[in-house]
Amino acid sequence: MSRLSLQVLASATGNVLTERDRRAAVVPALLCGVIFLAGLAPSFVIALLAG
Repeated sequence: MSRLSLQVLASATGNVLTERDRRAAVVPALLCGVIFLAGLAPSFVIALLAG
């Protein structure tokens, strides 16, 4: 393999790993947001029913 081919391969591999890391970081954040909203929802439902 030429040096240029190795550089392109290394660059592409690095980008794939970075995209996977980004996706892996987003999922727990979304999950925390959903859990937080699910915790707030009952109080809003009670307020709507009481009002």
